[in-house]
Amino acid sequence: MKAQEILIIESRSDQDIYDGRGEGETLNRVLKLQGVNARNIEITNEKMLIKALKIAQKEKIKYVHISAHGLDKGFILTDNVIITWKDLDQLAWPLLRGKCVCFSSCSVGKGVGELFTLHKTFCSVIVAPTRDISWGEGLVAYSTFYHRVQKQESSFSNNVKVMNHVVGAGTFRLISSPSNANS
Repeated sequence: MKAQEILIIESRSDQDIYDGRGEGETLNRVLKLQGVNARNIEITNEKMLIKALKIAQKEKIKYVHISAHGLDKGFILTDNVIITWKDLDQLAWPLLRGKCVCFSSCSVGKGVGELFTLHKTFCSVIVAPTRDISWGEGLVAYSTFYHRVQKQESSFSNNVKVMNHVVGAGTFRLISSPSNANS
């Protein structure tokens, strides 16, 4: 079995669950069609989030994809708890160190850079939307991103430009760790 590359952590609202809406399982299937090894974990609360983050540290995960409803100050779990950037830093440091963390959560790109003020090496890079996005926009953009990162000649910067070309200029933002000059 290939080493895990992408861990998808999804926390949908109760209404999303009721309506059968989500991104994680579909993105997982798309990635597998592309030959990318991914794992999708659905979480509903902070305890489950911590367990999923520990998987990211233990397994050979390069990318951690967090799919949840979001806002500039954090993201929202199924149980309606808001995980602020300070909370995430406390829960995830140093579990995500050296990884690319991708958010498919509305508007988190406006505030997620705060993580690097808390720990300069929280992760290597963050990719996040700066506006409200639909499940479909996130799915199309991140399918493109993960397809492109499998190519040796691609860069995070160019891949985010392609994501923005697909769903709209300025939708996604790349934030590099201040300690990572090669991002």
